[in-house]
Amino acid sequence: MLGKLETVFSYAAHFILQSWPEKRPGILFLTDSTGRVINTMDMQVGQPWKPQELDLSLHAAPAGKMYDPVKSALHSGEIAVATYAENSLVLAVFPLRERDGYVRATIGIAAPQEEISFDLASYMRGLEPLIRMGYDAYIQHATSQIIMELSVHDTTRSLLSNLTGEIAEVIQKGYCSAVKLSENGTLLMHDMVTTEAVDKEQSQISQIVAELGTSPIAPAILKENRLIIMPVSWNKKMLYGLFLHLSPDETDCVYDERDVAFLQEVADKASSALWRVMMSEELRREANKKNLLYQLMSKIQASIDVNDVLHEIVTSIPSLYPNYSVDLFLTVEPDATTPVKQLSLQEERGSTSTRAYLEGHLIVEDIVENGQAKTVIAAPLLGKQGIYGVLQITSDQVVSPSPYETDYISILADTAGKAFENAQLYQQSRNLIRELRLINEMARQLNRSLNLSEILEFVTTMMRATFDAEFCALLRKEPGEESFEVLAASIPEYTGKIVTANEKPFQQILQNKQTLLLAQPGSGPLPFSLVPSCSLMGVPLIVEGEISGVLLVADSRYHFFSFDDYKLLEIFGQHASLAMTNAVLHTEMERMVITDNLTSLYTRRHLNERVRASLEQDSHGSLILIDIDYFKQVNDTFGHQVGDEVLIQVSNLIRQSIRDTDIAARWGGEELAVYLPRVDEATAHAVAERIRRCVEMETSPQVTISSGLAKWNKEIDANLSVEALFYQADLALYEAKNSGRNQVVLA
Repeated sequence: MLGKLETVFSYAAHFILQSWPEKRPGILFLTDSTGRVINTMDMQVGQPWKPQELDLSLHAAPAGKMYDPVKSALHSGEIAVATYAENSLVLAVFPLRERDGYVRATIGIAAPQEEISFDLASYMRGLEPLIRMGYDAYIQHATSQIIMELSVHDTTRSLLSNLTGEIAEVIQKGYCSAVKLSENGTLLMHDMVTTEAVDKEQSQISQIVAELGTSPIAPAILKENRLIIMPVSWNKKMLYGLFLHLSPDETDCVYDERDVAFLQEVADKASSALWRVMMSEELRREANKKNLLYQLMSKIQASIDVNDVLHEIVTSIPSLYPNYSVDLFLTVEPDATTPVKQLSLQEERGSTSTRAYLEGHLIVEDIVENGQAKTVIAAPLLGKQGIYGVLQITSDQVVSPSPYETDYISILADTAGKAFENAQLYQQSRNLIRELRLINEMARQLNRSLNLSEILEFVTTMMRATFDAEFCALLRKEPGEESFEVLAASIPEYTGKIVTANEKPFQQILQNKQTLLLAQPGSGPLPFSLVPSCSLMGVPLIVEGEISGVLLVADSRYHFFSFDDYKLLEIFGQHASLAMTNAVLHTEMERMVITDNLTSLYTRRHLNERVRASLEQDSHGSLILIDIDYFKQVNDTFGHQVGDEVLIQVSNLIRQSIRDTDIAARWGGEELAVYLPRVDEATAHAVAERIRRCVEMETSPQVTISSGLAKWNKEIDANLSVEALFYQADLALYEAKNSGRNQVVLA
């Protein structure tokens, strides 16, 4: 799948190493389809295991009989396990098999036989979901990298060229193509991008498009898994179809479900960027078309004011046609100084202007008015979203206007109609562009950090700059509490303040779980204790259906916030909520990785890392290894559940007896450890004695502990390793256990 086996292997290895029993040496390795080793990794971090009998040199197959299980897994597609008594080695190999049965690579584990007390074949079978997790992580990473690169493109073709190239680079087989889709999802052959290095007429994708015909496309896997079709859409609007297709020369491979999953993920995530670029191009094409079509009316085109447009039309036509009078009939009443008439559909349904409006096209007819024969030309003011009125030109006699003249009048009417829309949408467009830029910048900045403090500071700064309000804040509500705490505010002294949830703004937000916009209609401020205000907006931050906080913007000026501000703050809330949730989850994940589930102490691996750092940075320190005396009797007498409770009690007592800067960890089983950076031997001994007394006096059922204390000093122990320090403490602990227990022995 997807080509880059080493990258997938690195992701999968992360999950595999988490499942491997601690203190068990071994080597994790990856081979290609020929059995050559292309990557290796130690199963035990910081403690490499490299027996002389095992040859796992890169870019070569394992030497001798060690190749047999690799070959067996490659040929049979099944897990192979081999034990070598003469070398006391065991080797297990897991085949990475694709949908068609082809084994593209293998993942193997080599370990000393005496250390493997479990069924290695069963363990290997259990690796399948971990490997799938590695694939999924790689898909997410590869997709994110691709999507990040799409933001720099401003044309559809350059974006699609980059997108198809990146997809093909990841898949590493066949070609990737993109074909434009019509509104109903049919393929438009004239607009396509492909990674094939041939002319469009000779390309394979052209043949595929011809074979699919005019039927709307849908996600599909065709031609015995040699063709994948994935449409890209945005808000149900069809954009392009993405294709993965294998050339006829590639007869030994097909696409599998991971290729499909990757293409689906990219299609979903790339749709927004593709839509943005397509809309940008569409706007540019429309501007160019209007510029060519209305070049004779540059003043009208240059104006975005309805009054200026109407004035230009009314004044320019008489100068061109002196014998014509001009009337503008509108269905709306514009804010304009140019005289216009109201178009009423209830009266004179047979009039020329009414018919032109109802039928939606230019009408030329001769009429008699007050005994005078006249020619009336009525053209509807057409916009993209509707008809806004009628431009009527009336001669004082019967005339026969040329097609050129009627075309010109139609252009004038079309220009007037579009001018109405442009004038109404101009400010909305500017606001929308500003909002999109803000949202894009906000999303970009929020995605750069998983630090909650940085996110809070950025959100409040962004709100202050965007809404220009006097007060902006982000408040947090803890589950079950009836109050909000100010986490961050544009006025720093407000940070940390508590506001009850029964105040009016929070009551409405909690009740409706929707963005709130309040404007005080009277002469006084809103009833809100946090800050005096006459205008206020609040958006709830919702996590898993529950309100976890509120984004608040307030100002003392009346009616300060618009509806556009209201919608923009709502979008801000969505991004802020997601970013904060990600930051909290990231922090919690980091905590879980370094914390023992039962005791809530640090893990042995984290302790090793902290001790190693202290040996490099500090001048001295002390280590206490602790073992609960007769712990097996506790388990045998009271049961393992009570044994766990005793472990928790002892851990809590240790935590209460040391500083926040000290590191307490679960060493393994009933063995615990405490490292005291920059603490001398006498102080460390006092701490160990304090812990011993607390455990003896406060545990129930009562237990005692034995402790071994080792200290180090950089002047004396310049090259001391973590392992050597623990070995000294372990010897002291052994002596404490053998000389009566319930005591502290110095190394």
